[in-house]
Amino acid sequence: MIDLKEFSLQGYTVVKNILSSDEINILKDKLNLIQRIQINEFGKDNLEKINELGSIRCPLLYDDYFINLLKIPSIIEYIESILGNYYVLSLQNSIIVEPNKTHHQSFYHRDIIHQDFTSSKPLGVNVYFCLDDYSLSNGGTTFIPKSHLMEKFPKAYKEETLEAKAGDVIFFNSMIYHKAGSNSSNNSRYGINHMYVLPFIKQQINLPLALDGKYSNEPILNRILGYLSKEYNDVLDFRKTRYNKLIK
Repeated sequence: MIDLKEFSLQGYTVVKNILSSDEINILKDKLNLIQRIQINEFGKDNLEKINELGSIRCPLLYDDYFINLLKIPSIIEYIESILGNYYVLSLQNSIIVEPNKTHHQSFYHRDIIHQDFTSSKPLGVNVYFCLDDYSLSNGGTTFIPKSHLMEKFPKAYKEETLEAKAGDVIFFNSMIYHKAGSNSSNNSRYGINHMYVLPFIKQQINLPLALDGKYSNEPILNRILGYLSKEYNDVLDFRKTRYNKLIK
């Protein structure tokens, strides 16, 4: 069960035992494979130049198994309790923090980037699947509590590194300042980050275009993946879309 009061006040909360150990093992194996594919696609040196090593972008485009993470009933229920019934997936990324290396996300940032304002209700919520135990020693995510309520980065602050178990999910307001910690353990730390937003906020990757219609006929996924909130090509495209909805 999600603690909505803690989420609202602190900006984050942990929900226990969402993924099984078998699911975690499958996800990690698939992430390792996709990481190799993405390195081959763009080149390790090039990824390093743009600070992308340790990030796997949009694994659902490479393996349908990652679509399953969008359809977990309890997760959908919790997202709707925060954002309402109409939201889209802005991004799906995996973060791998290797031992004794500085990850490119090891600085304080908001996931709705470059914004200095607050809102009366959340604009986005991150759903972060922990595929390992998260702690201070292995670079668990560090937050500045209540910073989602602050317009700009605070001059003075306290920070908290969350502890969570493999299979837990961290829910956090997309406007909270957070960072990846420093991994001083002997093993890489894996996680998968989803950011869901109100549909007027753009997706990181144009998923309807990238998926080329895939899942568009599935009632839940067509909305979450952005098929119902995509930009239109012209006036005729806009009106045809509205007409097709009317006659269904």
